[in-house]
Amino acid sequence: MPAITGHPMTSRIFTCVATIVLAAISAPGLFAQLPTGDLSRLQPRSAKVGGSVEVTLHGSNLEGLTELRFTHPGITAKPVTLPADEVFPHSRMDGSKFAVTVAADVPPGIYDARAVGYFGLSTARPFVVAPPDSNEVAESGNNSTSENAMVVDVNSVVTGAVASRGIDWFRFKARAGQRILIELVAERIDSRLDGQLIVYDSAGRELDRNRDTFGRDSFLEIQAAHDGEFLIAVSDILYRGGVDHFYRLIVSDRPHVDFVYPPAGEPGSTQQFTLYGRNLPGGVLDESSQIRGHALETVQVEVSLPEAAATPPRFHPGQPRQGLLPGFDYKLKDANSVRIGFATASVVTESAEDSVQQISVPSEVAGRFNVQDDEDVFRFLTVKDTTYWIEAIADRMQSKVDPYLIIHQVTRSDDGGETLIQVVDNDDMPGFFSVDGKDTINADTIDAVVSFTAAHDGLHQVTITNQFGSGGSADLYRLAIREATPDFQLIATTEKTLPTNRTGYSVTPLLRQGARWGVRVMCPRQDGFAGEIVITAEGLPPGVSATPLVLSGSTDRGILVVSASADAKSWSGEIRIVGRASVATAAGNRELVRDARFASLVWGHIFADSIRVRSRLTERIPLSLNQHEKAPVTIAAAENKEWTVEVGQKLELPIKLTDNGTRVGNLTVEPQGLFGLLRSPPKVNIAETDSDGTLTINFSPNGNFKVEPGRYQFTLQGTGVAKYRHNAPAAVRAVSEQRRIEALFTEFTAAAEQATAAVGEAKKKLQVADQNLASAADDDAKAQLKPAADNARAALVAVEDAAKKAAEKVIAVQKAKTTIDSIAKAAEAKAAETNTKFAAWSDLITVVVTAPADK
Repeated sequence: MPAITGHPMTSRIFTCVATIVLAAISAPGLFAQLPTGDLSRLQPRSAKVGGSVEVTLHGSNLEGLTELRFTHPGITAKPVTLPADEVFPHSRMDGSKFAVTVAADVPPGIYDARAVGYFGLSTARPFVVAPPDSNEVAESGNNSTSENAMVVDVNSVVTGAVASRGIDWFRFKARAGQRILIELVAERIDSRLDGQLIVYDSAGRELDRNRDTFGRDSFLEIQAAHDGEFLIAVSDILYRGGVDHFYRLIVSDRPHVDFVYPPAGEPGSTQQFTLYGRNLPGGVLDESSQIRGHALETVQVEVSLPEAAATPPRFHPGQPRQGLLPGFDYKLKDANSVRIGFATASVVTESAEDSVQQISVPSEVAGRFNVQDDEDVFRFLTVKDTTYWIEAIADRMQSKVDPYLIIHQVTRSDDGGETLIQVVDNDDMPGFFSVDGKDTINADTIDAVVSFTAAHDGLHQVTITNQFGSGGSADLYRLAIREATPDFQLIATTEKTLPTNRTGYSVTPLLRQGARWGVRVMCPRQDGFAGEIVITAEGLPPGVSATPLVLSGSTDRGILVVSASADAKSWSGEIRIVGRASVATAAGNRELVRDARFASLVWGHIFADSIRVRSRLTERIPLSLNQHEKAPVTIAAAENKEWTVEVGQKLELPIKLTDNGTRVGNLTVEPQGLFGLLRSPPKVNIAETDSDGTLTINFSPNGNFKVEPGRYQFTLQGTGVAKYRHNAPAAVRAVSEQRRIEALFTEFTAAAEQATAAVGEAKKKLQVADQNLASAADDDAKAQLKPAADNARAALVAVEDAAKKAAEKVIAVQKAKTTIDSIAKAAEAKAAETNTKFAAWSDLITVVVTAPADK
């Protein structure tokens, strides 16, 4: 973000205080820590391909808005400005409005939007780009009762919001046999609405209801037996509501793809896939494939998969691990897109006829649980001393399946009898849930993975079941059986968590001058990969650096620290976080390079460590720097070295603080990102008057600290209170503008008084001229005096017009004076010095934990 310069009347004054400050004051929870920009919603939040729309931003700490950025270059935004006039000789921003234009070549879909202001890049919110022929309709009128239901046409998209304790009603007509699909899009565009759809016939009889088809979003189908009218009721399941409970209601008879089978294919291959859905062009009805009693249609398509398996960087509304699943998006014309995964081996289709199916290794089974309580069994030959990995993929491809895996060794007696000896089982993959409550991002999955080493040449079998117990055409899974294929993925995340009540808020990393920021990194490792992973930050602006984070051994999480120099300049942009590792193979070392995806909380949530909140991936990794504010404190280990400690011993870590003079009270310092330290980290309190302390970390294993020998990196996080002035430059500019307006008021008032006096003089002159004209002795005298009277009359008209304009300018400047007085008062109140909580991080500290010496 560029430095704020120029005339004091710039649009930033009115954007930062007149509109956004008041919104920010209404969210006091966000002020418990140093502020960052939070965009809660855009209104409206969609536009058509090739169209334009005026968007108003809502949120907290959005002062000094300069830009609205989107993750597609074809979506552009310009601030909406008010024209210059005599009071404001420069154009200025009209509140928080932007004119958004979508180019004709932007593909329909959902894209992230972030505002840029004094506090850098805001959090991201979805912006929908609708097809050019989409019939977009805004909810209107009082449709809170069925009698007043809003009439909508089929193939319309209604944008609306549910009121608290409210129900939104809609009415549509359908023809006999017409397959009408009704879809609620809310959670997928970051709405708070946990939606419910209910459909009634014209007599008020309920025909169907639904919730939680796509996450918490609803979807249902109506096929009318005859022509008629139908009612739709939209509500929150708990009847909550408000401006953040918005939705897009789609009523359509257009093509819809429910799923694809097989759900994955080998990279670089060309193969046949079957699309299952409704209203599919050329579709064949398949009565054996149904969802909620509705038979699906099928269409065969030939698809060429990309050569390289990758995770699409585009918007994905699901949980982070779902968005990370490698695949690509296939789109049937006029239908929604469907993600086809990249298989890890040759795809084998599950056979519904065989109770036990023989497969080879490596293979990937494309299967489904056809009926309730179904279980599928596969057998494969194993080689002695070879380790095998069996991975179930279902939750990550958003199938409503909770897989459970059991591995048995199969032995045969001489008489041909079989014995099954259980080897291993698994319910869920290793989790990343933070038991200390300081990370509420959901990076977990209910998918399962197991491994075992064959004790001898022979036969093993894997049984896969669905713990939900459900079954049906859409209950798909992928089952990969392979020898170890080491790999990893990366999720980067950061959030604002208050030390007092552990309330998580989505946040964009914002560095003050001299500050450090800890970015949490989670690294799901594949097939027991225990190699060293070096994680770096790339694309950093001048004045910002990051020490590489090294995840050694089985370490699968840590904190990457980005640091700003004391003279770094304001900047807002995107960076890359990249992990690199080397894997030994029979053909030599193979280099792995994996980009991190950024995960964000969708909404803040109280007691976030107890109640799992929704989180999703954003399309890019944001970073901002504010040159107008300083770090309250910097933390460092007193010695810059690699530390060593034995298991069972204590590490005495000396700490050095550098304060900027604003800290109030103790600074509490504790280790963050130390692998194995689950909860109750050791702490040291450093008094306000001190700059040194010692943190003692006991490396004795216990229930809170799973200590193992290895090389680890961690950071020190300090939490404390500092005297802070919120956006002090805005208050300075507002006061400067107040003085300018005051001077202008004085100038305009004086000019108006002079103009009024001029009118009086002109009236006197006209009176004299008229009297002279009236007292003229004859026509010749009148003819000589008339021009003077006419000139006096014209002069009066001119000065009266000037006086009117001068009076209007006084009225305008009086209005501006009232406004700027209010703005300056609010800005000074916000900028008043207050005690504010803050968090600070040290640079990375390396510790080598050794096994206890023989005694």
